[in-house]
Amino acid sequence: MKKTLLFLFLLLLAPLLIGCGALYAQRREVEQLQVMETLGLDPAPGGVVLSLASSSGVGEGKALCYSAAGASCSDAMDRLRSRSLEELLFCGHLQHILIGEEAARQGLDGFLAFVCRSSDLRLDMPMYLVLDTSAEDTMRTTGAGEKNIADALTAMEEDRDKDSRLSTAGTVLRDLERQGSSLVRTLRVQDAAEEDPEGARTVVPEGFGVLVDGKLTATISPEDALAVQLLTGALSPYPLVVYDDEGRAVTLELQEGSARLRPVWGEDGALSGLDAAVEVRAVVLEIDGFEQVADEQVLGDLNARMETEISRRLGNVLRLSRRLEADFLGLGRQLEQQAPKRCRGLDQELGPLLPALSLSVSVRGEISHSHDIT
Repeated sequence: MKKTLLFLFLLLLAPLLIGCGALYAQRREVEQLQVMETLGLDPAPGGVVLSLASSSGVGEGKALCYSAAGASCSDAMDRLRSRSLEELLFCGHLQHILIGEEAARQGLDGFLAFVCRSSDLRLDMPMYLVLDTSAEDTMRTTGAGEKNIADALTAMEEDRDKDSRLSTAGTVLRDLERQGSSLVRTLRVQDAAEEDPEGARTVVPEGFGVLVDGKLTATISPEDALAVQLLTGALSPYPLVVYDDEGRAVTLELQEGSARLRPVWGEDGALSGLDAAVEVRAVVLEIDGFEQVADEQVLGDLNARMETEISRRLGNVLRLSRRLEADFLGLGRQLEQQAPKRCRGLDQELGPLLPALSLSVSVRGEISHSHDIT
C-alpha cells in the first residue's frame, strides 16, 4: 500500500522533476495560441473561402484575420490551420458566424451541414448576413488597432440580446428543416464619419434576410424588423416615431408586445384565413418642445397613430411571406398550438397556402404613462 502511494506521489511530481524548461515550453505554447472568435464564409470558384478573426483585449496585441480558399469548408479550415506561421489558431472559442451576401444567395446547405459536424462550431452561435460585400472584406476592414469584427459583433449582441435567438445556426437549421424557410439577421458595413478620418469602420443592424430552401431570397428593412419581433415574440425596447396633428415628431418606446394568431376556417372546414391580433404597450420618450402630454385626448391620438403605423409594418411583412409562399415567421407552428388536430389535417405546409388565405391584422395599443413631471 505504501509503495502504491509513493508511486502515485512520484507520478504527480514528474512534470516538476524533469526541469523548469518543460514548463516554460508549455507556457510558450499557450502564449502562441491565437484565439479566433469569428468565422466568415464567402464563395470561391469551385469552392469556398473561410475567414477567421481573433479578438484582443487591452494589452493583448492586435486583432488578426486569416483567410483561405478550399474545395469545401473542411478543406478551407485545414488550409487555414496549416498556413498560420508562428501562431496556432485555436477555434474552440468561436462565437459568431458571418456570411457574405453572395454566399447566402448561392445557398448555405453545405455550410450548415459543416456547422453541424464540426467540433469547433456550436449550433447556438449567432449567424449574420453582411449585405453588399463579402465576409472576408468586412472582417479585414472593420475596426482599428486592437479591435475588429469580433468586438463589434459582441457589443451589438449585448445591446440586442432578446432577438438573437432568431438567427443562431441552430434555429436557421431547424426552421429550414421544418418549414423550408428561415430568418437571419443582416448587417451593413458603415464607414467612419467624414469629420473623423481616423475613425473605424463598423457594422450596423440592417433588419433580416429571408432564406428559402437555404438561399437568400429577400430582405426585411430595419423599419419592418419591428413586425418580425412582434410576430415572433422577440420584442426588445423599440423607439417608434409618429407625428401629431401639427406635424411634430413624437418618439414612443415600445416596451412590451405580444401577438396572437387565430386561424379562420371556411364552411368546408378548410383553412381560409389568418387573423393576427397584436397588443403593445408604450411610453412617450420625446416630443418636439417640452410639453405635457398627459391629456387623455392627446394620448388617445398618439395611441391611434401608433396602432396605424404598427399595422402598416405588420402588413408589409405578412404580404412578403405570402408573395414568397414561405412561412419564415413560423406561423404554422403557432397555428398548430391553437388548433393542433385541425392543422394536422391540412397535409401541407403553411407557406404554399398563404397566397390563397385572407390576412387581417388588428393592433391594440396602450400608452401607459408619459414620464411627465407634475
